Amino acid sequence: MSVPVVHQAPPNPRAAGENRRAFDALGVTCLNLLGPTGCGKTALLEAILPRIKDRLRVGVLEGDLASTCDAQRISALGVPVVQVLTDGRCHLAAHQVRQAMSELPLQDLDLLIIEGVGSPTCQAAADLGEHIRVAALSISAGDMVATKYPLLFRDAAVILVTKYDLLPHVDFDLSRTVQSLKRLNPTAEIICTDTKNRVGIDRLAGWLLGYVRAQRGQRFRPARAAAPVGAC
Repeated sequence: MSVPVVHQAPPNPRAAGENRRAFDALGVTCLNLLGPTGCGKTALLEAILPRIKDRLRVGVLEGDLASTCDAQRISALGVPVVQVLTDGRCHLAAHQVRQAMSELPLQDLDLLIIEGVGSPTCQAAADLGEHIRVAALSISAGDMVATKYPLLFRDAAVILVTKYDLLPHVDFDLSRTVQSLKRLNPTAEIICTDTKNRVGIDRLAGWLLGYVRAQRGQRFRPARAAAPVGAC
């Protein structure tokens, strides 16, 4: 199935503010999902979207260097998605997001999720016009990620420790990692997730639904509630 693809757009230093004002005007909450390559961001979306799409009108903007693979995976879920290719540049920029917004039915959405791409430092430094950030780190990457890339986690409302099923098989100090994250960001919700066994997925889905409800009011389609499961 084909998806819209956006390449480079003309730079615009005001794009982040323009994006945020556009989202506000339409009543769309914009969430920026950040994390190193391979931490499982797309797999998280594949697990979460089926749990919220009947209660929340959601679209996805996929960032990547040079392929549409991730966007195809999201499209298969029946969710509006557009692929933004950075053409080798290290991260998404606000002006690229602004160009891609025209490819999505924003007026019909409650939530837009942007999946970031590139190095953790570059992702954390880029304002795309989002309202909220969710940051992910993978158990498979080791327990020094929070120490090496503090900017990725300092402004996140939710921090996800992904691939929890690998904990028995790798040298990863979960307690030390959680303590480091809490020192960096005392107010963040920290959730361990395992997409294979559904650990933490319903809890994260419920958090998203609650956040958007609080920010944008009662704009949901009726469906069953998600049960909270999984925590670090």
